[in-house]
This record gives sequence, structure tokens and C-alpha cells, in this order.
Amino acid sequence: MSETGSETITPNYSLYPYQRQVVSDVLRALELPERRVVAHLPTGAGKTRIAVHVACRLLNDDDDDRSLVIWLASTEELCDQAAEALSIGWEHLGSSEASIHRYWGSSSIDLRSLSTGFLVTGLAKLYSVASNDHTLLAKLATHATAVIFDEAHQAIAETYSFATEQLCSTRPPLLGLTATPGRSAQFADSDYLLAQMFDHRKVSIDPKGHDNPVTYLIQNQFLADPRFVSIDFESEINVRPPAPEDDYGRDDLDAIGQDSVRTRRIVEITLDAAVRHARVIVFCPSVSSAYECANFVREQGVSSQVITAATPSEERRQAIDIFRSDGGEHIVMFNYGVLTAGFDAPRTSCVVIARPTTSLVLYSQMVGRALRGPRAGGNRRALILTVADTNLPGFASVTDAFTNWEELWTHN
Repeated sequence: MSETGSETITPNYSLYPYQRQVVSDVLRALELPERRVVAHLPTGAGKTRIAVHVACRLLNDDDDDRSLVIWLASTEELCDQAAEALSIGWEHLGSSEASIHRYWGSSSIDLRSLSTGFLVTGLAKLYSVASNDHTLLAKLATHATAVIFDEAHQAIAETYSFATEQLCSTRPPLLGLTATPGRSAQFADSDYLLAQMFDHRKVSIDPKGHDNPVTYLIQNQFLADPRFVSIDFESEINVRPPAPEDDYGRDDLDAIGQDSVRTRRIVEITLDAAVRHARVIVFCPSVSSAYECANFVREQGVSSQVITAATPSEERRQAIDIFRSDGGEHIVMFNYGVLTAGFDAPRTSCVVIARPTTSLVLYSQMVGRALRGPRAGGNRRALILTVADTNLPGFASVTDAFTNWEELWTHN
């Protein structure tokens, strides 16, 4: 004890003031009759940590019959991230022993035997087993004290919405997490359905006099200040812009990835960025493009990794660990279709978006990989390089992405 008789105790799983505000608002919203809400925060603002605090609070307050928090996610990376965060969070916030049940990838557990703790499950795997056991979801619902849907903008997909509504049939609180509470730049039926699913109710950060939460987080150094640079490229490959609500298909992306001149331009951009940035992520238009670019970069003596959906789990984990390391070597991570969510590498200060997209959600997620700010262990500034193919639509502002759907979420 100090001479003054006072001592300061630092919590081991603390929240920033804006995160405490969001947790408080979420808990109040979940006490309303509808018991549904979306937590809408920019990528890098700590959605997972906020959700862990909410989940632990709800589980601490449970009764004997309803003591299972069900966390739904669409990718292995998101599931890994959630399980790790819940394990750390419950160690400091929990009031009793609890188990974390992992159900994704190759894991195998008896879901029917679960009644307490945390179930972190991949949505595809859960839906697959529930298709053969038609009362499984109803059985889990009887024990659910809360359901959390990570990347909630995906919740209205037919299979996902079915699983979610079945799990919520006993009316446990439903919390959605997202940086983009919509699916298309122009309002579409799917956007209205998403808002309706969560009762048009969302909470976000009080910007405290700033224009919006993104500006607040940047100016307070929770997020990096991004500089957007558009690099025009005129391809000879003829690709039509997608129809509204659609994005470029695999065939179109493969064709773009086969443009050798475009590939060389991506390599030039990447090599220049790698000189100034210790960690660079490149989002390629195809799997073959990712490997080809990585080979060119390695030939110039720059360390590079490649991750695609086909990369084995252990190899993927090793590549991510190397990229996340504190080593002094500059490293470039090339990927296709994997590292848009559930991936946190705070040293990343540059992103090269080399795949065209009309999805405001996807663009925002790619940008977000470099937005971890100094107060969250990241960088003061970030560079976002977008290969802008001539006559193909795209985006240039993460603030626009964050505020795009506001009018859909005004609760009546």
C-alpha cells in the first residue's frame, strides 16, 4: 500500500471511454421488448472487445436454463478471433467457470449436449449439421442467453437468416456487429431487410462534436488517418460493370488477373510501398495473380507471403504469425478473398487494393486492414492505394462507407 493509503488498479481487459459508451447503449437496447440491436463501428474500433464485454455481462446475469452465448461467424479467422477474445475476456470478467466450445473447420463436438458457456460456430458448418438434424437449432435456442452475429451485414443471406431466426425463437438478445450496416451502395431490398431484421435499431459511437465517429476516432488516434491514392489503369480486357447489387464474378476477376501489364503495375506499386512500409497487404483479383505478384516481388529481394482460401489452415496460421511479428524485415502479404475480415495486424500501414469491386462493404473491409491507430497499437497514418481500372466503378472514402445507410436505421 502506498503512503497515502491509495493505490491504482489497472483492469486487464479494459475499454476506452467510447467503447464503454457503446456497451452501455447496447445493453440498454437489448432490454427493450424487441431485444435486437446492431453495434455499428468502423473497422479497427474494437467491435469484438465490445461484444465480449456484452457477452460476459449477459452470461454473468443468466439463469440456470439459459446460459449459452452463441457467437456466429462466417470464416475461420473470425471464429478464431472471437474464441481467443472470449477466452481472455472471461478470465477477467467472468464470475464462474465457463467453457468455450469451438465448432468450425475440422472441429467436432456434440452440439446437442451444450447448455452452458460460449459456443463459437462457423455459420456454414452449423447450417450443414442442422440440415440433417432439424430440431438442433431449436434445442440450442432453449439454452441461449444471447446470440451474437459477427459481420451482421451477412445476416439476411437465406441460410444465415434461417439459422439466426431459429436460434432466436426463444427470444434471447440478438446483437449484430458490423462496420457497414448494409450490403449495397444504393439502397436495395437486402438493405431494408437487414434493418428490419434488427428492428431498425443500431448504436454507434457518440462523435462528441466531430462530424462522425470515423473523424472522432482518427482525430483521437484510435484509427490511422488514411490517405487515398487512386492509380488509374487502362486494361485491354473488356469487362462489363456488374448489375446493381452484384459484384464482379470469378470469371471476370480471373480475366483481370491474367492481364500481364496490370500485374507488372501491381508489382511496381507494391515494391515502392514496401520500401516505406514495414507491412503491406495486397488484395489481388485472383489466386493466380496473388502467386504471380508474390514471385515477382520475391525476385526483387522483398519478403512476401500468399494466402488464399485454398491455403491449408496451419500454413495460413504460420504466414499470418510471420506477418504479425515485430521483426524488422519488411513483408508483403498477397491474398485473394481471405483477409478482408477477422484479421488484425496492427503494423500494417499500407493496403494495395488491386481487385475491382462495386461492394461498399468489401471495399471498406479491405481499407480497414490498415486503419489501426497509435492508441490501438497501430500507425498514425495509413496509405490506401487503389488500382482504378478505367470505366470500372469504385470507392474512395471509408467515411462514405460508414455513413451510407444511416437513414435506414432511424427507429420509428
